[in-house]
Amino acid sequence: MQQHTQFHGASASDLAERDGHWPRSSARGWGRVPSSCDSRGAIRPSAHGAAAKSPGASPTVLGATPTLITVRARARASRASAHESGAVLVEFALIVIAFYLLFAGTFEIGRMVFSAQILQNAARVGARELALIPLPATYTFDKALGINPAYDDLSAPDKDNVNSVRRLVYDPGLLAVDVSSYPDEASYQEFLASWPPLNRMLLPLMLREDVGGVPYLRYPGALVRAANFGPPADPTWPADTLIVMVPVVTRRGDGGAEFIEWHHVVEEIRASAAVAATGPFSMIPTLPQVQQGLVALRINFPFQAGTLTAFQSQSPGDPIMNDPVLADDDAVTVDTAGAGATLPGELVSASASDEGTYGGRYGLGKHYALAKEVRPFRRTLTAQSIFRREVFK
Repeated sequence: MQQHTQFHGASASDLAERDGHWPRSSARGWGRVPSSCDSRGAIRPSAHGAAAKSPGASPTVLGATPTLITVRARARASRASAHESGAVLVEFALIVIAFYLLFAGTFEIGRMVFSAQILQNAARVGARELALIPLPATYTFDKALGINPAYDDLSAPDKDNVNSVRRLVYDPGLLAVDVSSYPDEASYQEFLASWPPLNRMLLPLMLREDVGGVPYLRYPGALVRAANFGPPADPTWPADTLIVMVPVVTRRGDGGAEFIEWHHVVEEIRASAAVAATGPFSMIPTLPQVQQGLVALRINFPFQAGTLTAFQSQSPGDPIMNDPVLADDDAVTVDTAGAGATLPGELVSASASDEGTYGGRYGLGKHYALAKEVRPFRRTLTAQSIFRREVFK
């Protein structure tokens, strides 16, 4: 046995392990004795051994050819490795969903808080500045902004008053502007610096987007071509000004189809957005329970998430379906029976494909998720401020 072990360069236990069995020991009971060993673990003489001892013969390594047991062991190891890889993939899928929700929620909530702070500061500045503009005591809020009556229907003195408001406080015509005529940064910044205070406060919420192939800087919402809205503060602009209206979803139908009301970006806090006489801006009493001579200003902002999808609401007790709100502008219905404003012109699509967070005729957006065209998650943020009018004309 000693001569055979030295010749092959391996111990009996090594050779036995290669053969797929372990030698039996009365003290430890390891298992079967390999067929190439005797009861003491010694290698039995064989033809291979004899051949190996002959001059010029190369040494033979026993057990070099895999046995059936070795193949099965390797197959079990391979299957175990595959199962471990599949388990890792499932764990990763579960973890990545949680991390995505955490990331998207943090990002969108941060945007929402940021937008709400800008709106509140803008509402305070706008109400304060409008309270200091000398206007006739009989003016309504809409007339001061040139909304109702329309700018083109006003007399020359009234147009001068409206131009003063648009130049010194707020200009609705600056909610969507063509910036293609400002090729360099210096002229662009000079243009922005000429805006009235309330428009400048809303500037961080505006988007850069192509409208009909023309680069525009616009406020989120629906683009409206208002032919009778009057020119902005810059008289060199065309009369068919693009303004922005905010669609407020009042309820939903089948598939999440929207029923909306139209609201101006800057409007008065009053009982009905369509009836200017119910507001407190004018000094002429209209309703006994309404205080007069107040600038009650509200700003609307359609917050829509770029990383989250809107899902249909369900009643208590209904089975959980998790149905997303489908993006279908043809299914949108304008609720004329509500307290919304009248659309002052025709809608203009921001892009030909209607894709994007604020895409489509109504500015409700379109995303691709779950193999469907869906609406982004949205909430209408509002901020308001009230100041008493101090200067009259």
